[in-house]
Amino acid sequence: MSTIDISTKPEFMSVVKLFNSHLGSTREELLLAAKFLHAYTECSDAIQAGIRDMIGIVVNEATDADDRAMTLATLADALFPHLHEGKLGLDLEQAEQMGSQASEEMRTAVEELDREEAAFADRLSEAMKERSMNQVQLAEVSGVGQPAISNMLKRRCRPQRRTIIRFADALKVSPEDLWPGFSSQ
Repeated sequence: MSTIDISTKPEFMSVVKLFNSHLGSTREELLLAAKFLHAYTECSDAIQAGIRDMIGIVVNEATDADDRAMTLATLADALFPHLHEGKLGLDLEQAEQMGSQASEEMRTAVEELDREEAAFADRLSEAMKERSMNQVQLAEVSGVGQPAISNMLKRRCRPQRRTIIRFADALKVSPEDLWPGFSSQ
C-alpha cells in the first residue's frame, strides 16, 4: 500500500477541513473519517474533484434533505463501490425489478414512479416545444447539462427535485406542470 503526503496536495484541504471540524468526535467517527480519506486518496483526480463537489453539496445549508441523502449515497458509491453480480454498480431498471419482486408495496411504488417519469418526459418535451426551445437552449438557461436533459427525455434517468425546479424556472412554469404531484412529495 502506498501512502500520500496530504500536505503536498492542496486539493485535499476541503476534505481535511471537514474532518478537522470534527476532532472532538468519537474514535469510531474518526476511524470512519480515516477510511473516507484513504478511499479519497486512491481515487483519480477527476473522481476527487467530483467528491469535493459532492461534499460541497452535503455541507451547504441550502441543500434540502432529499438532495443531501442522494448526494451522500452517490458519495458512498464513489468511494466504496459494491459489486453486484461481479460488476460495479447497479442499473436503475435492474434495481427496480429486484425491488418489485421483493414486495407488492415496492412494485406499486415503482409503477407509480414509472408513470410519473413518463408524464415528466412528455410534459418537459411539450413545454420545450411550446417555447421553441431545444435541449441545448434549455441546458444554457437551466444550468443542467444537455446530455442529462436528453437522458431524462428518453427516460434513462430521473431528475432530482432541484432539477425539476431549474427546468420549471427556465420554462416559466410551475414544478407541478412538469412532475405530477411535485408539491406533495
